Amino acid sequence: MYKVTRLLHLAEPGDDNSAATAVERVTAAAESAGAEHVLAARTLPGVRNGGDILVHLRFGTEAAWTRHRATIDAATSGPAIRHTDGVEYETAPVGRSGRRPAAGGGGVYRTLLLRVDAGADPAEVRRFEHGTLQMPAHIPAILAWQLSPVRQATGSTRWTHVWEQEFADVHALLGPYMHHPIHWGHVDRWFDPECPEQIVRDRVCHSFCAIEAPVIDTAVELPAVRAG
Repeated sequence: MYKVTRLLHLAEPGDDNSAATAVERVTAAAESAGAEHVLAARTLPGVRNGGDILVHLRFGTEAAWTRHRATIDAATSGPAIRHTDGVEYETAPVGRSGRRPAAGGGGVYRTLLLRVDAGADPAEVRRFEHGTLQMPAHIPAILAWQLSPVRQATGSTRWTHVWEQEFADVHALLGPYMHHPIHWGHVDRWFDPECPEQIVRDRVCHSFCAIEAPVIDTAVELPAVRAG
């Protein structure tokens, strides 16, 4: 599977009509392009450099995406869109906890675009990746997760990784996840400019939106991780 994520920053962020038109335009373009999964939705309050619209598409192969790239490029640009941050990447192994949102609730999809310093020690990068993937073992709020290397990046910086999760609701993301000791006491050291172990540079894009069904596919699924 080949995934494409684009975070659209609107010229008029508070214009609901403009946002709705952009969502409809991107959705129609992605469906006409034969995307196997289409998510285009307004971001929720609390995003950080996360744009006003989160677009997440899945194609069967990179070649399928390449054939239709121009269609998506046209739908995610124009006077109404001030700036776009985006990544393309192959499907990486997926983890699922087996837990699901409450009946009738679709949940929240979150994506984090980040750039690891090109000069970072490869062993430290591996520790960062391993530590990130251990978070679900300690944070039950994470229902599904995927950490992927970026194939192509556009926007404010040359993103190297995408860290995706699904949560039951916004509270689970902004509360139990963001404030968990394993998050701020262990993983954040790779992000903190005051920590000698920092390897994540530039700003990050922390974006999330409501979803009606799971977004993270299970084509290459890993067993659920467990603490201890």
